[in-house]
Amino acid sequence: MTQHRMPPEVVPSPELQPQSGVFVGEISFDAYTMCSFLPDLDSTRAIPLVLIGYRAHEDPWFVWLVPKDGLRADGLTSDPYYSRVLRDPRAYFQKKLAKYIDETGSVRRGIEMLVDCHQNHLAFTPLTELGERPFLHPLELRLPVPATV
Repeated sequence: MTQHRMPPEVVPSPELQPQSGVFVGEISFDAYTMCSFLPDLDSTRAIPLVLIGYRAHEDPWFVWLVPKDGLRADGLTSDPYYSRVLRDPRAYFQKKLAKYIDETGSVRRGIEMLVDCHQNHLAFTPLTELGERPFLHPLELRLPVPATV
């Protein structure tokens, strides 16, 4: 399959101090999904990690919602797999998505495969098509409501 180039890191606007970490600009997607970490599978508490979107005929884009150094797993999970994911989510998601894109030959299908294969502690919103009218699809996260006993 073809080798996909991941986009460069989103960098701060030149008018802002580099350490501010604020991005000023526009990012336009044909479709997107958001991934959050669920400390407990039946929890309504979620930690947003990344927004993954794409435009037709382009590589996927990652909008990171966590610091570049990742998150500390203390108090979130004792699972070593998810502890590694939280420590370096950028490497994890870029590697996983690149694998699925190579397997499917399509950015869209690669993102769909990522969403379908990782719905436990990593909760994805459905891949939302924006089409011509993005304001009809606000960014939102829907979590399952835990069953009451």
